[in-house]
This record gives sequence, C-alpha cells and structure tokens, in this order.
Amino acid sequence: MILESRAKSIGISAAACVLAGMGAASTAEAAVVISAGATNNIACVGGVCTPTEEKAILNVTQLQSLLASGNVQVTTAGPLATNIVVMTGFSWVSAHNLTLDAYRSITVDGPVAVDGSGGLSLVTDDGGSRGKLTFGPKGSIKFLATSNSLTINGTAYTLVNNIATLASDIAANSSGDFALADNYDAKNDGTYSQSAIPTTFTGTLEGLGNTISHLSVENGPASPREFIGMFSLLDEGSVVADLHLTNVFVRGSKQNQLYVGALAGESNGELTGDSVSGTVDAQPESSAVGGLVCISNGTISNSWSTANVNGYATVAGGLVADNQGPIDNSYATGHVNGKGDVGGLVGSNDAAIDDSYATGAVTSNGGYDTSYAGGLVGTNAGPIGNSYSTGAVAGVIAGGLLGSDNASLISDSYSTGSVKGGEGGEVYSGGLVGYYSSGTLMDSDWDATTSGITNLGKGCGNASCPGATGLSTTQLQAGLPAGFSPAIWGESPSINGGLPYLLALPPK
Repeated sequence: MILESRAKSIGISAAACVLAGMGAASTAEAAVVISAGATNNIACVGGVCTPTEEKAILNVTQLQSLLASGNVQVTTAGPLATNIVVMTGFSWVSAHNLTLDAYRSITVDGPVAVDGSGGLSLVTDDGGSRGKLTFGPKGSIKFLATSNSLTINGTAYTLVNNIATLASDIAANSSGDFALADNYDAKNDGTYSQSAIPTTFTGTLEGLGNTISHLSVENGPASPREFIGMFSLLDEGSVVADLHLTNVFVRGSKQNQLYVGALAGESNGELTGDSVSGTVDAQPESSAVGGLVCISNGTISNSWSTANVNGYATVAGGLVADNQGPIDNSYATGHVNGKGDVGGLVGSNDAAIDDSYATGAVTSNGGYDTSYAGGLVGTNAGPIGNSYSTGAVAGVIAGGLLGSDNASLISDSYSTGSVKGGEGGEVYSGGLVGYYSSGTLMDSDWDATTSGITNLGKGCGNASCPGATGLSTTQLQAGLPAGFSPAIWGESPSINGGLPYLLALPPK
C-alpha cells in the first residue's frame, strides 16, 4: 500500500436483465413483477397477493387501489417465485402499510412514493439465500415525512431528509440504521470546513436510490481532520448502499497530508450501489484522492463515479485512490490527474478487481523518480479479471491498463486508450502494462488502434509479457473478448460505442 491506512485492515424481459445483473436469479420466470401490465398469475385475497405461477404480474393500479382500502402484503410464495421486481413506479396517500416479502431479492426500478402516513416493510431472503435489495437506474423510494415507518428485514430504520440531521443522529448513535427519505439539495448548507459527518460510522445508511446534490466540502486551515468527504471514516461493519452524490465539490487543502473522497476519506465497510459526480481534488503533494472514496479496505460493488479527480496527490484514482479490498461490477469515467500513482479506476491496488472498467483520461504529472499512470490502475499487486480501460494515458511510466504490476493475476481484460509518456524519468509505454515485473496475464487485450502502441509485441512497456494481445478497435467491437461472460457483459453497436458494458450498470 503506497499510503499507510490508519484504520483497521470489507415488463418481464427488463426484469431479467436487472436480476441477472444483481446475481439474484438467472431468469425472470421466478419473479413477481409489479408493472403497468395486466395482473396475471397472482391472487390477492384479504390484502395478501400471492403468485400462482413462477411468472406473475401485479398491476400497479390494482396495487394502489388495494392500498387505499387496507394494508397489503406482496409475497413470492417462494420458492414458487423467488424475487419481486418493481418495474413501474407507484404511490399511495393512505395510512396503510405495504410489505414486499421476497424469497430471495427485491429490485426497485421505478419510483415508489409513500405520500401519506403509511409505512413500508421490505423482506429479502425469506427462505432463500444470497438475496439483496437493489435499485435500478429509475428506482427510488421516497417518504412524505421522516415520521413514516421503514423496516428492512425486521430492522427499523430512522428516516432522515438532510445532512445536518443525519450527522446529528450518527453522533448520537454511530452504529444506527438510517435511510434517506428523499432527495436533498445541500446547496444551502454552504461549504463544510471538515467532513460533513465527522463521526466514525459503523452502522448502515440506505440511500433508497435517492440523491444528495451540491455537497461542498473544503477543509480549512484549522481543520483537525485528515480524512475528507461526506463521511470522514466508515469503519468495519458499516454499510452505505444505494446513495447517489451529484454535482459535488470536495477538496482537501491547507494541510500536508490528506485523504480525500466524495463519499468518504476512508472506508473499511461495504459500499454497494453508490455513485458520485462532480469534482474531487487534493492540493497537498503528500495526499491521496479518489472519486468515490480515498482509501478502501472494505468492499465496493455495483458503484460508479463520473467525477473528475484532480490535484497534486501522490495517489489518485477515478473510483478509489488506495485500494485494499475487492471491487466488482463498478466503473469510473472522469478525468484523473495526479503526480504519482494515477489510475482511471484505482491509483494503487492490492486487491481483486473484477468486471469493472474506466474510460477517463489519466495523467501522472511526475515529479518523482517513479510515477505511474494506467488507464485502469496506476500500480497493481492484486488479481484483475474481466476489466478494461479506454482513456488516454500520460505519465512518467504509462500503461493502457496498468502503470505498474507486481506479482498479480490479470485476466480477461483490455484497454483502448492512447498511451504516452510524460516528463521526467525513463518512459515505459505498453499497450496493456507500462511497467511489468512479474505475474500472470490471461486473456488480456489492448486496443492497438487507439493506444498508439501498434507493435504487437509491446503489451508491456519494459518486458515481454505473453498473454497480452493487441487487437484493433474493430476486433474489440466484433464481440466480447475471450473470458468476458455474456451474463455480466453486453455489447451492442448502439451502446458504449460498441465496446463492452456492464448489464447491471448500463451507460447513461
């Protein structure tokens, strides 16, 4: 790890795509789908709606009518049907409660609004296993007031509707369970001079697919905090899920050593379904900066960043600066700029990265004896599989996918960015890896058209590296590269420029 961490070292066809992406089920035949379609294969008796076949539809208008007159429970009668998928949004204004009870998973891909004094209960894994609550691109749950009730798997959540209340509640109960009741615009909060939530958090924050916009954080000269972000530190046991930060401005300055990320300075917990857009930067040279989080010792999944990451940081990454935990099904698209180890997804990586990609331009401005820039990862010592990068890369030692690799397994990966060296130091430019010392590359490809590395023997800049294959853009667009699973990845001429995209996180 380049920087020392100071914390402890975590319709039916559309439903099929959502479920496949979250790993809950392979087909939609085992789902109760709430949609605008006609009710089919489901019986609602005494306020309980139960499927009679594996494939069932509950019409949203019928559901709203039932909620107007009483409490309603929608169940999968698992394992007959295993999942509940909300494909069409709905709302209700009564004081009645809705329960969604799934044998395995619940996916919300439409806006749900509790516009009265009623409540909502969500149950996953009721008899099944590996179930999750997830939100699709159009999915969210909103409440009229924080006095509404929300329970998830039997746990009562405290609803909050602004950052100040959340910070106060966490200060009083740092291991509590909280949920964001609606979108929140933080513009009127002004600029926080330290992390908006400075208390170390070990509980759960469920964003419910809602958005916090215009968060502004810039540590002042008297700030005692070295971890800068919405949260200062997410410790072991913490979970932040389905929370979207948009148009943020988070900057670390006025101090010699800072760890800066939009969501958190450091995370040792679980981040899933989270995203960030805007600008994140760090001014001191001995700092690190990441789009979503700076230092991660936990897990990150189904998350993304479109934020631009800037500054003079020693380590910079589009999603994470310094990564010590697994990352999967995630991506970053913002430009990343730093002085040392700089990567489109991760600056310095020591853990597994799977089914992920980065598309932003990457620049390491140098200033050190050794500086590395990689389209996906700057310096790497962890296994990488089924991942790729497309951003233009410039650095003292530059690689299309990795700036430097040390004893790792890299599989089913490719890059398509232009690659060039920056100022200072000896320059190594490779189509896939800039500086290669050891490790195994399997089914790994780079774009010989866009990278500028047309010599097919130069998959790695400084050494021969069998397993790295140069392909043209046309070849990469002709079908999924070897090893990329069609259950996880898609490819279409009309999506993502014809290059692979994650089915669960389609490009916006």
